[in-house]
Amino acid sequence: MIRIGELAKTANISKRTLYHYEQIELLQPAHISENGYRYYDNQAILRLQKILLLKSIGYTLEKIKGLLENKHSAQEDDHWIASLNEQIELIEQKKEELSRKQYYLRSTIHAIRLKGTENLQDLTHIISAMNNRPLSGEIIPAEFTEDSPFTVKETWILQHLPVLGSSNQRLEELVDIMGQAADMMSSSPYSSEAQALAGRLYDKALELFEGDAKLLDKYWEQIRPADGAEPVVMGMDRAMMSFIDEMIGYYLGHREENRHE
Repeated sequence: MIRIGELAKTANISKRTLYHYEQIELLQPAHISENGYRYYDNQAILRLQKILLLKSIGYTLEKIKGLLENKHSAQEDDHWIASLNEQIELIEQKKEELSRKQYYLRSTIHAIRLKGTENLQDLTHIISAMNNRPLSGEIIPAEFTEDSPFTVKETWILQHLPVLGSSNQRLEELVDIMGQAADMMSSSPYSSEAQALAGRLYDKALELFEGDAKLLDKYWEQIRPADGAEPVVMGMDRAMMSFIDEMIGYYLGHREENRHE
């Protein structure tokens, strides 16, 4: 048997921890001498190893105590395996929760970059609507029903668009451009600055849509919110989309005129 100080040193824990384990009846010394010295035998040392292992993989002391209370050797392995599988499931749930929070945090950052902090109510509604939808990787992807107006090929392109709230680098330039467009909404969509931005925005959007201009137009109409309705896509309220329509419509018309000159 070994004394408490030696056990604490060997296990790399404090004597106070061992006293606490004794107090909550998780780990009892094999013998306490008249002068109060505590001694631990091999069985206690093995139990401590189990405690430290379970603690290192996320078990609470209460759960550890419950698991170690099963002393029937014939059932012990099954009991441990069942408990460990439960712990794995718990960790998976926590991973999903953390990934979802990361997605919402990135979404909030993108929303602020697009429209500032005064329009976060739209994001709150969108997040609330997405809470029951499954996370795929780091994002909650767009959903397309069987009666979707898009073809199989078009749906494939749409499913591979970078989603607001993702860490996709293709999204960064688009968010910057859209944020600049939002800042210009109080000015003319036909100004030289707005038209330069319209060219960048259209080219970037066309790139993301695999060069399919018809699909880009089709998708744009699908995400246009009705009067008074909440945005279908974060940041794309009716006023924002109308401004972009004016800006890009003028840009494309002017570009077509230059081609025929």
